[in-house]
Amino acid sequence: MSRTLRTITVARLQEILEGEKPDALVIFSTDYGDYSHTPQALPLRGDTEEVKVQKSAYSNSGYSVVTEEDEDFEEDDSQTTTYLLLK
Repeated sequence: MSRTLRTITVARLQEILEGEKPDALVIFSTDYGDYSHTPQALPLRGDTEEVKVQKSAYSNSGYSVVTEEDEDFEEDDSQTTTYLLLK
């Protein structure tokens, strides 16, 4: 099964948030992956960082953020893509 990492652009995010109260609190939600597909709320600190993402058999999404601790990661731009990560 081939998985595609679903994302949105910064422009689309700005469009979505247009008209919202500037002091509104924001969270992200994702499917917990259990039988009931329980939505889990993911808190944000508001930090951003550019990160590389690679395919991963250990992730429910099929992808993981590359970290310095990734022993088997080889700097191969054909296998990774850079994204803006909101923390």
